[in-house]
Formats: sequence, C-alpha cells, structure tokens
Amino acid sequence: MASNNNEHLNRILTALKNGSILIKEKRNGENYSRLFYLNENEDFISYYQPENVFAQAHRYYIKDIDEVHIGFYSLTFDGILRHKNAHLAGENLAFTILHNNYRNELHLMADDRRTRNVWVSGLKHLIDTQAQKRQRNLIRDTNWILSHVRFEDKDKSNTLNKAECKKFLAYSLNVELSEDSFEKNFQKVNKNGDGNLTPNEFIDFFHILTRRKDLYEIMQKYVKNGDDQSIETICMTTNELLHFLQTVQNQKLLNYPSKQSKDNFTVQSIMTRKQVQELINEYEPNIELQKKSLLSLDGFRNLLSSDDFCIMQPWCSRRTYQDMTRPLSDYFINASHNTYLFDNHGNDKNNPEVYNQALRAGCRVIEIDCYDGHDGQPVVKHEYSSVKAYPFESVIHFIEPNLFKTSP
Repeated sequence: MASNNNEHLNRILTALKNGSILIKEKRNGENYSRLFYLNENEDFISYYQPENVFAQAHRYYIKDIDEVHIGFYSLTFDGILRHKNAHLAGENLAFTILHNNYRNELHLMADDRRTRNVWVSGLKHLIDTQAQKRQRNLIRDTNWILSHVRFEDKDKSNTLNKAECKKFLAYSLNVELSEDSFEKNFQKVNKNGDGNLTPNEFIDFFHILTRRKDLYEIMQKYVKNGDDQSIETICMTTNELLHFLQTVQNQKLLNYPSKQSKDNFTVQSIMTRKQVQELINEYEPNIELQKKSLLSLDGFRNLLSSDDFCIMQPWCSRRTYQDMTRPLSDYFINASHNTYLFDNHGNDKNNPEVYNQALRAGCRVIEIDCYDGHDGQPVVKHEYSSVKAYPFESVIHFIEPNLFKTSP
C-alpha cells in the first residue's frame, strides 16, 4: 500500500515538474496564461515568461506557502464573479495559493479539473513534507541547504561570495559570527581561495557552523578519555549513554502502541542497553556507527533536539493534565485582539486571511468587529479608521476550513 502511495505521489510531482498551463487571475480583473512548473529540487514553483517579457518570473517557495484552497476561495475570485468575468461552473478549475504568512495570494485557473487536482495534491504534499521536517533533518538535508544557496545567489553564478554568505547567516539562520571566526571558517572550506564558495563548499561551511560545541563539552564529561577526543571523532557507547540518560537527564521514554498516532503513549524508564541501542538507531545518522553501537556528536544533538526529549515534558504537553473542572474565567485562553489587522490600527490592511494565520497559530478566541454596511449587510472593519471593510459573510466563509485544525 505504501509503495502504491509513493508511486502515485511521484507521478504527481513529475507532472508538476513537467509543467501545466494555468491562468493567473489578478485583482483588477486581468488574467494571463503561463506555463507553471515545480523546479527539479522541489523547493519552489514558478512559470516561464514569454520572450517579449524581460521581467524575471516570480518564485513561490514551498517553505513560504501557508495553504492551498480549491474553488473560488478568495476576494479576487469573488470580485471576478461579481463582475461576471467568470461562471460558477469554473469553480472546479480554480485554486488559490496563500503564501508569505497569509499576506499574499496567487489565484489560478486550470484547463480541467484533473490538472487542478494534481497541482493541489502535489502542493499540499510538499507543504506537509516541509512542515514535518525537524531541525535534525534540515541540518543534514543537502537539498534544503542548496535551496538557500540558490535563493541567495542573486547573480546566478552558482557560487556565494562572502557578502551573500553573511546575509544568509544573519537573516535566514539568525547567526552572528565575529569577523575573525567567519574568515577562519570561510578560508578553511574555500579551496581555491577566490572568495566564492561552490555549493559543495558551502555545505561544508554550513556543517562546520552548525556543530554544537556546548554539546561537545557535555559529551567530554561523560565519555572515557573525553578530553582526548576531538569534536569530529567523539562518540558515546551504549553504557555511557545509558548512564547519562539515567543519572544526568533522569530521562523517560515514550512508547507508542501505534506509529500512526502520537497522542496514545505510555511513559517508561530507561533501564536497558537495548532501549539505548534503539535510540542510537533512530538518531545516529552514520550507519557504521549505529552498527558499532556508538553515538556521535551529530547523533547526540539529534537525540536532545527531538520532540520526545523536549524540555517541556511531552507527557504533559500532549495531554490535558491540568484541572479542567474550574469556571472558564479561571483559565488563560489563547486569544487574538483586532485579529483582522496585520500591523496597526490607523492605516493597516484588513484581510480575512489573517484570521487563518491566527487560527493556525492556536488562537481559541478571535475578534470580528461587525458593523452595518451600506447595503444593510454586516461588514467587518475597524471603526473610525481608513481600514477597508469586508463582508462578514466572506470572513466566515474563508475561516471555516481552519476553525478547528490546530485547536480542536
């Protein structure tokens, strides 16, 4: 069954890479046809520009896409319908891509329903795959690293200079390095010394920077002859890891009867080398070290940064363990004020999609300020401001799919 699902997904992604003619609808009623495609590395979608258009085609990165909705699910499509530039029958061909934290929308029409469904299924799969990746996956995911290389490579030279590397570290990874440390590591991987890193050199540079020296120092304390082992070669045996988890971490393990559900589990103490070996098999990326029952620094980082080893005990965070018999006023509730505003009261844009952003963030209370519209129908707006009003009906329609996704 899993094999059939994988084959089906591969066919869908191949179709996206081959491309499809889609019609891009704009707010002003204009539309144009483009050949949209998924790039080979599956990290963005774009389209081919006509030869007489010199502007560079926009890239919509998978990591920036929030949701994909089918049908006339947007104010743009609402406007098109009101102006009779589309027929209700076309709803089976329409879909909307919400991206950039729900601030932007891409409205598309396919030639047929099958093409629409292929794009929607493929994009939802890619979004889910992106969301499921954890830090330990991303750090060793060369495709993820190279996607940033391509994004920061503004001159399309297939290399990154020092300025581009610094920008990537500062804005994408929030990493601050001293000039000396940056130069030392940059020169270490820049083989020909030309001041530009090839993709492979940048991967080496990235891996050097993501080494956890703090975890290396911890490992040194609990492995035999730790002071004599380098950051590249240090490893824990099963006995050393068992001692660390029992006496230092006082760690518990979660046992899942079903791999399909993370909500049903039991809590167990770590007692045996077999349990430790299972942890090594799961978190150690080096297969040879797994066979030798050794955990490297990378494996140690993966283990401690995993969900089950979170500092917030998962048997509390994944279950309701507080007293839930009190009156509602006794509890703090995740609420949102002026939900419909992106930034400020005075001149901010009002957009129903910002409700989806709040709901997916876990809000249980959202604010919808309703007033009488000119036609007697309720509208949502901020009183005494220039914020544009939107029909109450549109807001309710747009938020319905996300009402109970994150916070049931």
